[in-house]
Amino acid sequence: MQTNYQMCMGKRYLTLILLMSMALGTVWAQKQVVYTPTWTAQAQFAGFYVADAMGFYKEAGLDVVIKHPTASSSGINRLKKGESQFVTLQLVPAMEMIDDGDQLVNVMQYFQQSGLMVVSHEPLKSFESLNGKHVGRFRVGISLLPMALGRKLNLDIEWIPFASHTNLYVSGAIDATLAMNYNELYQLKMAGQRLKKDQLLYMRDVGYNVPEDGLYVTKDYYKAHRAEVDQFVKATIKGWEWVAAHPKEALDIVMLYMRQTGTHSNLSAQQWMLDECLKLLVHPKTGKRSYQLDPEGFDLTNQILCEGGVLKKPITYKQMTQP
Repeated sequence: MQTNYQMCMGKRYLTLILLMSMALGTVWAQKQVVYTPTWTAQAQFAGFYVADAMGFYKEAGLDVVIKHPTASSSGINRLKKGESQFVTLQLVPAMEMIDDGDQLVNVMQYFQQSGLMVVSHEPLKSFESLNGKHVGRFRVGISLLPMALGRKLNLDIEWIPFASHTNLYVSGAIDATLAMNYNELYQLKMAGQRLKKDQLLYMRDVGYNVPEDGLYVTKDYYKAHRAEVDQFVKATIKGWEWVAAHPKEALDIVMLYMRQTGTHSNLSAQQWMLDECLKLLVHPKTGKRSYQLDPEGFDLTNQILCEGGVLKKPITYKQMTQP
Protein backbone atom coordinates (compact mmCIF):
# COMPACT_ATOMS: atom_id res chain seq x y z
CA MET A 1 0.00 0.00 0.00
CA GLN A 2 1.39 3.43 -0.96
CA THR A 3 2.17 5.97 1.74
CA ASN A 4 0.88 9.53 1.49
CA TYR A 5 4.43 10.63 0.66
CA GLN A 6 4.73 8.11 -2.18
CA MET A 7 1.37 9.16 -3.57
CA CYS A 8 2.34 12.83 -3.36
CA MET A 9 5.68 12.22 -5.07
CA GLY A 10 3.99 10.13 -7.73
CA LYS A 11 1.63 13.00 -8.51
CA ARG A 12 4.53 15.46 -8.62
CA TYR A 13 6.49 13.28 -11.04
CA LEU A 14 3.41 12.78 -13.21
CA THR A 15 2.86 16.55 -13.32
CA LEU A 16 6.49 17.12 -14.26
CA ILE A 17 6.32 14.53 -17.01
CA LEU A 18 3.20 16.17 -18.41
CA LEU A 19 4.84 19.60 -18.26
CA MET A 20 7.92 18.26 -20.01
CA SER A 21 5.85 16.61 -22.72
CA MET A 22 3.81 19.76 -23.29
CA ALA A 23 6.93 21.94 -23.41
CA LEU A 24 8.71 19.64 -25.82
CA GLY A 25 5.76 19.62 -28.16
CA THR A 26 5.15 23.36 -28.36
CA VAL A 27 7.86 24.36 -30.84
CA TRP A 28 9.53 22.46 -33.66
CA ALA A 29 13.29 22.79 -33.24
CA GLN A 30 15.31 24.03 -36.19
CA LYS A 31 18.88 23.31 -35.09
CA GLN A 32 20.11 20.23 -33.27
CA VAL A 33 23.08 20.70 -30.94
CA VAL A 34 24.68 18.45 -28.36
CA TYR A 35 25.60 19.52 -24.82
CA THR A 36 27.91 17.44 -22.61
CA PRO A 37 28.41 18.09 -18.87
CA THR A 38 31.63 17.24 -17.06
CA TRP A 39 30.14 14.25 -15.27
CA THR A 40 27.18 11.91 -15.05
CA ALA A 41 23.69 13.28 -14.38
CA GLN A 42 23.42 15.18 -11.09
CA ALA A 43 22.18 18.46 -9.62
CA GLN A 44 25.41 20.22 -10.61
CA PHE A 45 23.84 20.60 -14.07
CA ALA A 46 20.28 21.39 -12.99
CA GLY A 47 20.00 24.53 -15.11
CA PHE A 48 20.60 22.59 -18.31
CA TYR A 49 18.11 19.85 -17.41
CA VAL A 50 15.45 22.42 -16.58
CA ALA A 51 16.06 24.37 -19.80
CA ASP A 52 15.57 21.11 -21.69
CA ALA A 53 12.62 19.77 -19.68
CA MET A 54 10.68 23.03 -19.59
CA GLY A 55 11.12 23.63 -23.31
CA PHE A 56 13.34 26.70 -23.06
CA TYR A 57 15.70 25.32 -25.69
CA LYS A 58 12.81 24.45 -27.98
CA GLU A 59 11.42 27.96 -27.59
CA ALA A 60 14.82 29.26 -28.70
CA GLY A 61 14.62 27.14 -31.85
CA LEU A 62 17.09 24.52 -30.68
CA ASP A 63 16.82 20.75 -30.46
CA VAL A 64 19.28 20.10 -27.64
CA VAL A 65 20.55 16.59 -26.98
CA ILE A 66 22.21 16.13 -23.58
CA LYS A 67 24.89 13.46 -23.79
CA HIS A 68 26.80 12.73 -20.61
CA PRO A 69 30.47 11.74 -20.79
CA THR A 70 31.70 8.20 -20.44
CA ALA A 71 35.02 6.69 -19.41
CA SER A 72 36.01 6.44 -23.08
CA SER A 73 34.43 9.69 -24.27
CA SER A 74 34.94 12.77 -22.09
CA GLY A 75 33.33 16.12 -22.79
CA ILE A 76 36.68 17.47 -23.98
CA ASN A 77 37.11 14.58 -26.42
CA ARG A 78 33.59 15.01 -27.71
CA LEU A 79 34.18 18.74 -28.24
CA LYS A 80 37.42 18.17 -30.13
CA LYS A 81 35.80 15.56 -32.37
CA GLY A 82 32.81 17.79 -33.08
CA GLU A 83 30.45 15.31 -31.41
CA SER A 84 29.36 17.95 -28.88
CA GLN A 85 29.00 21.65 -29.63
CA PHE A 86 28.63 22.82 -26.01
CA VAL A 87 30.47 21.48 -22.96
CA THR A 88 30.80 22.39 -19.33
CA LEU A 89 34.39 22.89 -18.19
CA GLN A 90 35.94 24.30 -15.07
CA LEU A 91 37.97 27.43 -15.67
CA VAL A 92 41.32 25.90 -14.67
CA PRO A 93 41.37 22.99 -17.17
CA ALA A 94 39.91 25.29 -19.85
CA MET A 95 42.84 27.67 -19.37
CA GLU A 96 45.29 24.77 -19.54
CA MET A 97 43.71 23.67 -22.83
CA ILE A 98 44.03 27.15 -24.31
CA ASP A 99 47.66 27.26 -23.14
CA ASP A 100 48.19 23.99 -25.04
CA GLY A 101 46.79 25.52 -28.22
CA ASP A 102 43.11 24.55 -28.12
CA GLN A 103 40.78 27.23 -29.45
CA LEU A 104 38.03 27.62 -26.84
CA VAL A 105 35.58 30.38 -25.98
CA ASN A 106 33.90 30.86 -22.62
CA VAL A 107 30.34 31.83 -23.62
CA MET A 108 28.79 31.67 -20.14
CA GLN A 109 30.24 31.49 -16.64
CA TYR A 110 27.64 30.23 -14.20
CA PHE A 111 29.65 29.15 -11.13
CA GLN A 112 31.14 32.43 -9.89
CA GLN A 113 32.72 30.94 -6.78
CA SER A 114 34.86 27.97 -5.84
CA GLY A 115 33.45 24.83 -4.26
CA LEU A 116 36.94 23.35 -3.90
CA MET A 117 38.16 22.53 -0.41
CA VAL A 118 40.65 20.48 1.58
CA VAL A 119 39.42 17.94 4.13
CA SER A 120 42.05 16.89 6.68
CA HIS A 121 42.32 14.37 9.49
CA GLU A 122 44.15 16.98 11.54
CA PRO A 123 43.22 20.66 12.08
CA LEU A 124 44.30 23.05 9.31
CA LYS A 125 45.32 26.62 10.05
CA SER A 126 46.12 27.51 6.45
CA PHE A 127 47.00 25.97 3.11
CA GLU A 128 50.61 25.91 4.31
CA SER A 129 49.54 23.33 6.92
CA LEU A 130 49.65 20.76 4.12
CA ASN A 131 53.44 20.97 3.95
CA GLY A 132 54.91 17.47 4.28
CA LYS A 133 51.49 15.80 3.89
CA HIS A 134 50.04 13.18 1.57
CA VAL A 135 46.99 14.75 -0.05
CA GLY A 136 44.44 13.10 -2.30
CA ARG A 137 43.63 14.86 -5.56
CA PHE A 138 41.33 14.50 -8.54
CA ARG A 139 43.10 12.94 -11.52
CA VAL A 140 42.36 15.91 -13.77
CA GLY A 141 40.88 19.39 -13.78
CA ILE A 142 40.56 21.57 -10.71
CA SER A 143 43.42 19.83 -8.86
CA LEU A 144 45.82 21.89 -10.97
CA LEU A 145 45.00 24.99 -8.92
CA PRO A 146 46.04 23.73 -5.44
CA MET A 147 48.97 21.87 -6.98
CA ALA A 148 50.16 25.10 -8.60
CA LEU A 149 49.59 26.95 -5.34
CA GLY A 150 51.69 24.37 -3.49
CA ARG A 151 54.58 24.88 -5.90
CA LYS A 152 54.21 28.65 -5.69
CA LEU A 153 54.50 28.46 -1.88
CA ASN A 154 57.37 25.93 -2.06
CA LEU A 155 55.42 23.35 -0.09
CA ASP A 156 56.45 19.71 0.05
CA ILE A 157 53.13 18.03 -0.73
CA GLU A 158 52.80 14.53 -2.17
CA TRP A 159 49.66 14.53 -4.29
CA ILE A 160 47.94 11.16 -4.49
CA PRO A 161 45.46 10.72 -7.37
CA PHE A 162 42.41 8.87 -6.17
CA ALA A 163 39.99 6.50 -7.84
CA SER A 164 37.81 5.86 -4.78
CA HIS A 165 37.62 9.14 -2.92
CA THR A 166 36.05 8.13 0.39
CA ASN A 167 37.98 4.85 0.81
CA LEU A 168 41.37 6.51 0.46
CA TYR A 169 40.59 9.13 3.09
CA VAL A 170 38.52 6.98 5.47
CA SER A 171 41.18 4.26 5.53
CA GLY A 172 43.77 6.81 6.69
CA ALA A 173 45.99 6.18 3.67
CA ILE A 174 46.29 9.94 3.15
CA ASP A 175 46.53 12.88 5.53
CA ALA A 176 44.03 15.03 3.66
CA THR A 177 42.09 15.17 0.44
CA LEU A 178 40.70 17.64 -2.04
CA ALA A 179 36.92 17.67 -2.27
CA MET A 180 34.09 19.67 -3.75
CA ASN A 181 31.79 21.07 -1.09
CA TYR A 182 28.71 19.99 -3.07
CA ASN A 183 29.82 16.41 -3.67
CA GLU A 184 32.74 14.66 -1.95
CA LEU A 185 32.22 16.48 1.35
CA TYR A 186 28.74 14.98 1.55
CA GLN A 187 30.11 11.54 0.64
CA LEU A 188 32.63 11.72 3.48
CA LYS A 189 29.95 12.70 5.95
CA MET A 190 27.74 9.84 4.80
CA ALA A 191 30.74 7.52 5.24
CA GLY A 192 30.63 8.35 8.95
CA GLN A 193 33.31 11.03 9.14
CA ARG A 194 32.57 13.46 11.96
CA LEU A 195 34.33 16.45 10.54
CA LYS A 196 34.98 19.56 12.62
CA LYS A 197 35.27 23.05 11.18
CA ASP A 198 39.03 23.19 11.70
CA GLN A 199 39.38 20.09 9.49
CA LEU A 200 37.81 21.89 6.53
CA LEU A 201 39.73 24.44 4.49
CA TYR A 202 37.68 26.14 1.78
CA MET A 203 39.82 27.63 -0.98
CA ARG A 204 37.40 30.54 -1.25
CA ASP A 205 38.00 31.42 2.40
CA VAL A 206 41.80 31.62 2.13
CA GLY A 207 42.05 34.05 -0.78
CA TYR A 208 41.61 31.67 -3.70
CA ASN A 209 37.97 32.05 -4.64
CA VAL A 210 38.21 31.41 -8.38
CA PRO A 211 35.32 30.85 -10.84
CA GLU A 212 34.71 27.22 -11.72
CA ASP A 213 32.02 25.75 -14.02
CA GLY A 214 31.43 27.57 -17.30
CA LEU A 215 30.04 26.83 -20.75
CA TYR A 216 32.48 26.47 -23.65
CA VAL A 217 32.47 26.07 -27.42
CA THR A 218 35.24 25.99 -30.00
CA LYS A 219 36.15 29.27 -31.68
CA ASP A 220 35.30 27.82 -35.08
CA TYR A 221 31.83 26.85 -33.94
CA TYR A 222 31.30 30.24 -32.30
CA LYS A 223 32.22 32.10 -35.49
CA ALA A 224 30.01 29.92 -37.70
CA HIS A 225 27.03 29.62 -35.34
CA ARG A 226 26.89 32.82 -33.31
CA ALA A 227 23.06 32.86 -33.31
CA GLU A 228 22.79 29.30 -31.98
CA VAL A 229 25.36 30.05 -29.27
CA ASP A 230 23.46 33.14 -28.12
CA GLN A 231 20.18 31.23 -28.13
CA PHE A 232 21.64 28.34 -26.15
CA VAL A 233 23.17 30.68 -23.57
CA LYS A 234 19.95 32.67 -23.08
CA ALA A 235 17.87 29.52 -22.69
CA THR A 236 20.37 28.04 -20.22
CA ILE A 237 20.37 31.21 -18.12
CA LYS A 238 16.58 31.00 -18.10
CA GLY A 239 16.94 27.43 -16.89
CA TRP A 240 19.24 28.35 -14.00
CA GLU A 241 17.00 31.25 -13.01
CA TRP A 242 14.04 28.86 -12.94
CA VAL A 243 16.06 26.51 -10.73
CA ALA A 244 16.83 29.35 -8.31
CA ALA A 245 13.13 30.28 -8.14
CA HIS A 246 11.80 26.70 -7.96
CA PRO A 247 14.49 24.54 -6.28
CA LYS A 248 12.12 21.77 -5.15
CA GLU A 249 10.60 21.31 -8.59
CA ALA A 250 14.06 21.55 -10.17
CA LEU A 251 15.26 18.77 -7.89
CA ASP A 252 12.43 16.55 -9.13
CA ILE A 253 13.56 17.19 -12.71
CA VAL A 254 17.16 16.33 -11.78
CA MET A 255 16.00 13.04 -10.27
CA LEU A 256 14.07 12.23 -13.44
CA TYR A 257 17.14 12.79 -15.60
CA MET A 258 19.22 10.65 -13.26
CA ARG A 259 16.70 7.83 -13.55
CA GLN A 260 16.60 8.12 -17.32
CA THR A 261 20.39 7.81 -17.54
CA GLY A 262 20.63 5.04 -14.93
CA THR A 263 22.61 7.21 -12.53
CA HIS A 264 22.33 6.09 -8.91
CA SER A 265 22.05 8.58 -6.06
CA ASN A 266 19.48 9.66 -3.51
CA LEU A 267 17.28 12.67 -2.95
CA SER A 268 19.19 13.82 0.12
CA ALA A 269 22.54 13.88 -1.70
CA GLN A 270 21.10 15.77 -4.65
CA GLN A 271 19.35 18.23 -2.36
CA TRP A 272 22.70 18.97 -0.69
CA MET A 273 24.36 19.36 -4.09
CA LEU A 274 21.69 21.67 -5.47
CA ASP A 275 21.72 23.90 -2.38
CA GLU A 276 25.50 24.31 -2.55
CA CYS A 277 25.59 24.81 -6.32
CA LEU A 278 22.99 27.57 -6.12
CA LYS A 279 25.32 29.40 -3.74
CA LEU A 280 28.16 29.12 -6.27
CA LEU A 281 26.06 30.92 -8.90
CA VAL A 282 26.22 34.12 -6.85
CA HIS A 283 29.12 36.53 -7.24
CA PRO A 284 30.83 36.94 -3.83
CA LYS A 285 31.00 40.73 -4.07
CA THR A 286 27.80 41.73 -5.87
CA GLY A 287 25.56 38.98 -4.50
CA LYS A 288 24.06 38.59 -7.98
CA ARG A 289 24.04 35.97 -10.71
CA SER A 290 25.80 37.55 -13.70
CA TYR A 291 26.59 34.48 -15.86
CA GLN A 292 29.72 36.26 -17.11
CA LEU A 293 33.34 35.46 -16.39
CA ASP A 294 34.59 37.85 -13.72
CA PRO A 295 37.85 39.53 -14.86
CA GLU A 296 39.18 39.71 -11.29
CA GLY A 297 38.60 36.01 -10.65
CA PHE A 298 40.09 35.21 -14.04
CA ASP A 299 43.23 37.23 -13.28
CA LEU A 300 43.65 35.48 -9.91
CA THR A 301 43.45 32.08 -11.60
CA ASN A 302 45.93 33.23 -14.23
CA GLN A 303 48.38 34.37 -11.57
CA ILE A 304 48.27 31.15 -9.56
CA LEU A 305 48.60 28.89 -12.62
CA CYS A 306 51.47 30.93 -14.07
CA GLU A 307 53.41 31.20 -10.83
CA GLY A 308 52.82 27.50 -10.17
CA GLY A 309 54.14 26.47 -13.58
CA VAL A 310 50.86 25.16 -15.03
CA LEU A 311 50.66 27.81 -17.75
CA LYS A 312 53.60 28.68 -20.00
CA LYS A 313 52.40 32.28 -20.26
CA PRO A 314 49.40 34.32 -19.06
CA ILE A 315 46.16 33.97 -20.99
CA THR A 316 44.35 37.18 -21.74
CA TYR A 317 40.69 37.74 -20.87
CA LYS A 318 40.06 38.43 -24.57
CA GLN A 319 41.56 35.05 -25.50
CA MET A 320 39.11 33.34 -23.17
CA THR A 321 35.92 35.21 -23.99
CA GLN A 322 36.15 36.37 -27.63
CA PRO A 323 36.60 34.45 -30.91
